[in-house]
Amino acid sequence: MTNRSISHPRLHALIGDVMHEVPAAIARELECALQEQGLPSQSSTFLSCLNAIRHADGEDGQPCRGIALGASLHASLSRSLSALGVVLDLLHAAERVRVGGGSDQQLGDFHIDGLIVAARQLVREAHHCLSGGDA
Repeated sequence: MTNRSISHPRLHALIGDVMHEVPAAIARELECALQEQGLPSQSSTFLSCLNAIRHADGEDGQPCRGIALGASLHASLSRSLSALGVVLDLLHAAERVRVGGGSDQQLGDFHIDGLIVAARQLVREAHHCLSGGDA
């Protein structure tokens, strides 16, 4: 059996290992069409990142490992994500007012900075929960 990623490099760069599920005749036709369009045979950085995301790589580039969260960590993570959603809603509303509202209706820099700091802290707490509560 031939390595189809070598015989169809453009198709492999575009859709990754899914190309092995494409019938050989269709893969050949797609490879010819991609070659005519000038698609490079090597995967771009964007497509490599997309492929990594599809394979559930973590932020460190390593495959994600399954973790079991205890009830308290799960509850803390849930609260952090809910609160982060609220902070993002507030920042979104503040941005809409900044663009379309009067200067007397806008939040000041102090409050915007406070919301950003709060969002960062909530993300830190969520990471803390996902790491098992260590550190």
